[in-house]
This record gives sequence, structure tokens and C-alpha cells, in this order.
Amino acid sequence: MLVLYDIHLFVMLMSCARIEGAEINKSLLALKECIRALDNDQIHIPFRGSKLTEVLRDSFVGNSRTVMISCISPSSGSCEHTLNTLRYADR
Repeated sequence: MLVLYDIHLFVMLMSCARIEGAEINKSLLALKECIRALDNDQIHIPFRGSKLTEVLRDSFVGNSRTVMISCISPSSGSCEHTLNTLRYADR
């Protein structure tokens, strides 16, 4: 009975982690769309796409400057992730 409970708890935790990861990806996608719209001088900026973009709204509009800080790795095993991070930050 204890093993079954442990497995059930593990499955629940993994499910929560997957949902949390999906929410993070959704927020990053919304942030990318806002950055793209600002870069293209579009009239409508989709700030309502996520809570993250709603919170950052004041940082993107008006007379403000925004800096993106990226965490990258010198490891050759992280080369693809590092390049993707740098491409994202370059926008």
C-alpha cells in the first residue's frame, strides 16, 4: 500500500511539474510575441497574453529602456541551448 501511494504521489508531482513547465513556456511565448510586436512597431502589443507580460508592460512602453540578462554556459554540451538563448536575447 505504501509503494502504491509513493507511485501515485510521484505521478502527481511529475504532472504538476509538466503543467508548471507548460505555463512557463506559455509566458515566454507571450513575451516573445510582445518583443516581436514592439520590434516591428506594431500598433497593438499583446500584453494580455500572460501574467508575465502584463507585469512587464510598464517596462516596455513609454520612455523606458529595457535590458535582458541571459544565463549561458561555456560547456560544449550546452551549445544548442546557449545559441538559442543568445538568439532570443538579441531581439
